[in-house]
Amino acid sequence: MKINKKSEGGIEVVVATLVAVLALGFTMVYFISNMIPVINKYKVETVVRKYALKEEQEGYLSPSNVSSMESELKNIGISNINISGTTLSPVEYGEDVLINISYKDNIKSLTVKDGIIPMLSNEAKTITINKSSTSKKAIEP
Repeated sequence: MKINKKSEGGIEVVVATLVAVLALGFTMVYFISNMIPVINKYKVETVVRKYALKEEQEGYLSPSNVSSMESELKNIGISNINISGTTLSPVEYGEDVLINISYKDNIKSLTVKDGIIPMLSNEAKTITINKSSTSKKAIEP
């Protein structure tokens, strides 16, 4: 009668599995943490589109619309808004109107320390949104 002996175990399989689980977990944390800036940019583009349509109708972005837009962007959590390059004075029918918004947002950056240790660090990046259209302001007789 033969006795079946237990086969020798291999720690390599356990170590490889742990390394794979850690790498997968770190990758998931990295991508989930970078979803917040993507969602913020989508919200900012929605607000900018709304005010681009108003700018198109009026022929320029009025001071009241500028303050309303900045207020809406601050409610989203966006600060340090730069609107340089935006059409702020009235233009005639058919002329181009522009709305240019830039702001800084924190993006997680992946760096490798000491050759093997991955680290996440915040990096402030400038996000720019440009919209252009044609003035539809009616000519007053």
